[in-house]
Amino acid sequence: MIVHLKSKQYYIDLYDKHTVERCRRFDSNRTVPDVPRGKKVTKKEAEAVTNYVHELMLTFEKGERYLSKEKTINEWMERDRQRDELLEHAQPPEDIRCLTCRNRIVVLDKQLWHGDEDKPDRVLFMFECPNKCLPRRAFFNDGEEWRSKPHLCAKCANPTKHTVSDDKEKMVTTYTCPKCKHVETDEYVWSKTEDEYDEHFVEDCDRFCLTEEKGREFQDMKWNMERAGKFMEEWDEKQKALDKRLEENPKGFHREGVGYRCAICGDSTPEGDNWYDQYGVKCLVCQKAIDKKEIPASLAKNKDSWYTKHDFDHYFNVKGQTLQKWIREGIIKPRTVTHYGEGVHTQLFLIKDNKDFLPPKKLLESHMVKEIKDGKEWNQMHPWYHFGDPHVILKGYKIMDHLRVVPPEEMKQREEERKAKDEARRLHREKVKSARKGRKKRK
Repeated sequence: MIVHLKSKQYYIDLYDKHTVERCRRFDSNRTVPDVPRGKKVTKKEAEAVTNYVHELMLTFEKGERYLSKEKTINEWMERDRQRDELLEHAQPPEDIRCLTCRNRIVVLDKQLWHGDEDKPDRVLFMFECPNKCLPRRAFFNDGEEWRSKPHLCAKCANPTKHTVSDDKEKMVTTYTCPKCKHVETDEYVWSKTEDEYDEHFVEDCDRFCLTEEKGREFQDMKWNMERAGKFMEEWDEKQKALDKRLEENPKGFHREGVGYRCAICGDSTPEGDNWYDQYGVKCLVCQKAIDKKEIPASLAKNKDSWYTKHDFDHYFNVKGQTLQKWIREGIIKPRTVTHYGEGVHTQLFLIKDNKDFLPPKKLLESHMVKEIKDGKEWNQMHPWYHFGDPHVILKGYKIMDHLRVVPPEEMKQREEERKAKDEARRLHREKVKSARKGRKKRK
């Protein structure tokens, strides 16, 4: 007897329907917080942050629904399979007798009663007397008798009498107390037997119900975030241990192990060639420069207060030769970190040493931009000079007197040349691979 178990597609469609409903409710609760007065946040910025957080949470709602889909559908199918087995194989209690004539009564009908937290699913058997005596009796398959509970008056707790009216749209039950004449009504609105047409369901199903490919992408993202979270927990524990050790050694100490990057020059430090204090990890060369007052120790923590040679290339496309020319001509003033008092280990360019020349790094921040490539949406970081006229953004800073803004036509030509070189390299690699395969076959 198959009553409850349906085809797998039925459960897939049901799960997708629930997913769409959940995500619709979530998506409709998008609100922009009020910005308190005096805060350095505009309403537009607050809205952008809110939208980002909302989209991230919606991504996780969709992703978690995808990850739970197969397991939930299998559980639903197994539950309904067990219900069908229970309904088919459950046996009625024996020797049930009529309360009027004491004859054995027979099973008239049976139906499944869904369980709850207190009791499992059970089968209710309806018994009828062969002599048509009333009342009928009903027993569950575990032997418990079902008894209807009378409706009691809310005022005097006496049993009430009831009448029912039903116009096919709404059923109204009226309870009247024969003792105190108190009247209560209970309304039930019948749900429509046919599903209403949802013109946006297919569109929303595509938005909220992830494909297998998108589901794998979410699973990878979640795994990476969990791994990053675990890494951060381990890092916090290590940091607490470092803080405790620093309390015991306020002047600093050598950190065990290798691979720590110097906060000043960026070099990786070998075993024993580092120094850790309140400003972080430095190589011994940079630490010696700090001890000799060549540079202030605070530079290790406040990296926005100075530029490196790499920063000039990254922000302004100024290469090493041009930068050295500026230094020789006195256009810009460097701080030199010597190698234990000799030669040049690295050079830094402090903003406070070049106040009218170097802008604050905040003006040079890159921003994320959404782009459409090959029909897909990508997030791409764009440099600061893509968001306005560089002369306007850096107005008042003399570095602009020594820079040339490349026209769009020239930038386009450079980009095309770069793509051509990349394609030539790719073709050359393919040619080399093909030649190697040919030589291997001849051998």
